[in-house]
Amino acid sequence: MKSTLATAIALLTLLAAPAALAQPADVNSIIGSIGKSEFLRAASRVDGASSARVVRLSTFMGASRAIDRLARAEAVYGHDLDYLHGNLMLSPIAMQAIRASGFEVNDIVALSLDGEGSAILYADDL
Repeated sequence: MKSTLATAIALLTLLAAPAALAQPADVNSIIGSIGKSEFLRAASRVDGASSARVVRLSTFMGASRAIDRLARAEAVYGHDLDYLHGNLMLSPIAMQAIRASGFEVNDIVALSLDGEGSAILYADDL
Protein backbone atom coordinates (compact mmCIF):
# COMPACT_ATOMS: atom_id res chain seq x y z
CA MET A 1 0.00 0.00 0.00
CA LYS A 2 2.77 2.44 0.93
CA SER A 3 4.72 1.72 -2.26
CA THR A 4 1.61 2.27 -4.40
CA LEU A 5 0.96 5.60 -2.69
CA ALA A 6 4.61 6.62 -3.07
CA THR A 7 4.57 5.66 -6.74
CA ALA A 8 1.38 7.66 -7.33
CA ILE A 9 2.82 10.74 -5.62
CA ALA A 10 6.06 10.47 -7.59
CA LEU A 11 4.14 10.16 -10.85
CA LEU A 12 1.95 13.17 -10.07
CA THR A 13 5.04 15.20 -9.19
CA LEU A 14 6.69 14.34 -12.49
CA LEU A 15 3.55 15.15 -14.45
CA ALA A 16 3.14 18.51 -12.74
CA ALA A 17 6.80 19.54 -13.20
CA PRO A 18 6.63 20.88 -16.80
CA ALA A 19 3.91 23.39 -15.94
CA ALA A 20 5.81 24.59 -12.91
CA LEU A 21 9.02 24.97 -14.88
CA ALA A 22 7.34 27.01 -17.59
CA GLN A 23 6.66 30.04 -15.39
CA PRO A 24 9.51 32.44 -14.59
CA ALA A 25 10.05 32.96 -10.86
CA ASP A 26 10.53 36.72 -10.70
CA VAL A 27 10.16 39.95 -12.63
CA ASN A 28 13.84 39.97 -13.61
CA SER A 29 13.50 36.51 -15.21
CA ILE A 30 10.45 37.68 -17.11
CA ILE A 31 12.17 40.80 -18.40
CA GLY A 32 15.30 38.80 -19.21
CA SER A 33 13.27 36.37 -21.31
CA ILE A 34 12.12 39.06 -23.76
CA GLY A 35 13.65 38.45 -27.17
CA LYS A 36 15.34 35.16 -26.24
CA SER A 37 14.86 31.94 -28.20
CA GLU A 38 12.31 30.47 -25.75
CA PHE A 39 10.32 33.73 -25.93
CA LEU A 40 10.26 33.53 -29.74
CA ARG A 41 9.30 29.82 -29.72
CA ALA A 42 6.44 30.49 -27.31
CA ALA A 43 5.34 33.52 -29.34
CA SER A 44 5.23 31.37 -32.48
CA ARG A 45 2.98 28.81 -30.75
CA VAL A 46 0.71 31.09 -28.70
CA ASP A 47 -1.97 31.18 -31.39
CA GLY A 48 -2.61 27.49 -30.64
CA ALA A 49 -2.90 27.95 -26.86
CA SER A 50 -5.57 25.83 -25.21
CA SER A 51 -5.99 28.32 -22.37
CA ALA A 52 -4.54 31.66 -21.33
CA ARG A 53 -4.35 33.88 -18.31
CA VAL A 54 -2.84 37.30 -17.75
CA VAL A 55 -0.48 38.07 -14.87
CA ARG A 56 0.39 41.65 -13.95
CA LEU A 57 4.10 42.38 -13.58
CA SER A 58 3.30 44.51 -10.54
CA THR A 59 2.38 41.35 -8.62
CA PHE A 60 6.02 40.24 -8.54
CA MET A 61 8.33 41.30 -5.73
CA GLY A 62 10.71 44.04 -6.80
CA ALA A 63 8.67 45.01 -9.84
CA SER A 64 8.84 48.73 -9.10
CA ARG A 65 12.64 48.57 -9.25
CA ALA A 66 12.52 46.93 -12.68
CA ILE A 67 10.71 49.69 -14.57
CA ASP A 68 13.85 51.06 -16.26
CA ARG A 69 15.09 47.59 -17.19
CA LEU A 70 11.71 46.78 -18.73
CA ALA A 71 11.72 50.02 -20.73
CA ARG A 72 15.18 49.19 -22.12
CA ALA A 73 14.09 45.65 -23.03
CA GLU A 74 10.99 47.00 -24.78
CA ALA A 75 13.15 49.43 -26.77
CA VAL A 76 15.79 46.86 -27.73
CA TYR A 77 13.37 44.01 -28.51
CA GLY A 78 10.54 46.04 -30.03
CA HIS A 79 10.55 43.90 -33.18
CA ASP A 80 10.23 40.70 -31.12
CA LEU A 81 7.39 42.21 -29.12
CA ASP A 82 5.63 43.16 -32.37
CA TYR A 83 5.98 39.50 -33.42
CA LEU A 84 4.42 38.41 -30.11
CA HIS A 85 1.57 40.90 -30.42
CA GLY A 86 0.80 39.78 -33.97
CA ASN A 87 0.59 36.16 -32.89
CA LEU A 88 -1.53 37.04 -29.86
CA MET A 89 -4.04 38.72 -32.17
CA LEU A 90 -4.37 35.40 -34.04
CA SER A 91 -5.38 33.60 -30.84
CA PRO A 92 -9.01 34.00 -29.81
CA ILE A 93 -8.23 32.41 -26.44
CA ALA A 94 -5.34 34.78 -25.71
CA MET A 95 -7.31 37.81 -26.85
CA GLN A 96 -10.25 36.85 -24.66
CA ALA A 97 -7.95 36.60 -21.62
CA ILE A 98 -6.29 39.94 -22.45
CA ARG A 99 -9.61 41.76 -22.85
CA ALA A 100 -11.11 40.14 -19.75
CA SER A 101 -8.15 41.36 -17.69
CA GLY A 102 -8.61 44.94 -18.92
CA PHE A 103 -5.42 45.10 -20.97
CA GLU A 104 -4.63 45.68 -24.63
CA VAL A 105 -2.48 43.35 -26.71
CA ASN A 106 0.40 45.86 -26.67
CA ASP A 107 0.51 45.66 -22.86
CA ILE A 108 1.72 42.05 -23.03
CA VAL A 109 5.52 41.99 -22.80
CA ALA A 110 6.32 38.33 -22.15
CA LEU A 111 4.78 34.89 -21.99
CA SER A 112 5.36 31.35 -20.98
CA LEU A 113 3.75 28.31 -22.55
CA ASP A 114 3.66 24.91 -20.89
CA GLY A 115 3.71 21.53 -22.60
CA GLU A 116 -0.07 21.30 -22.49
CA GLY A 117 -0.58 24.55 -24.40
CA SER A 118 -1.56 26.80 -21.49
CA ALA A 119 -0.24 30.33 -21.84
CA ILE A 120 0.67 32.78 -19.12
CA LEU A 121 0.78 36.28 -20.52
CA TYR A 122 2.69 38.94 -18.58
CA ALA A 123 1.21 42.43 -18.75
CA ASP A 124 3.18 45.61 -18.21
CA ASP A 125 1.24 47.51 -15.59
CA LEU A 126 4.26 49.25 -14.08
